[in-house]
Amino acid sequence: MKRITTILAAALLMLAVAVPTVLASGGGGTRIALRPATAFPAAKGSATFKAKAGERQLEAEVEHVRRLAGKTVVFYVGAKKLGSARVGALGAAHIERRNGAVPAVGTGTAVSVKTSRGVLIVRGSF
Repeated sequence: MKRITTILAAALLMLAVAVPTVLASGGGGTRIALRPATAFPAAKGSATFKAKAGERQLEAEVEHVRRLAGKTVVFYVGAKKLGSARVGALGAAHIERRNGAVPAVGTGTAVSVKTSRGVLIVRGSF
């Protein structure tokens, strides 16, 4: 009995450690964490994709990039530019697109945020 409990506990621990970057899925859509690039080690970000019959929505954000305050960052989905946003005084930028402005998103679709000069800030994939 003790051995089964130990094996079960180890399996649960391995499952918890092996959680992918997908944070949530379901009615609220699929949310992923965007991990920092070397040039911006404190940066954090996330992207959320929601799809219903005839409706698609994609939101993405980057935070903890205060040194870019007042500058523009560019959001990419796959190889396509989703748009750009200005980083606020607190070091965050956000973008939201709906329907035709949202490129195709599937398993493995990359999301990234870069400076206007092309330096990677954060990235992740669905």
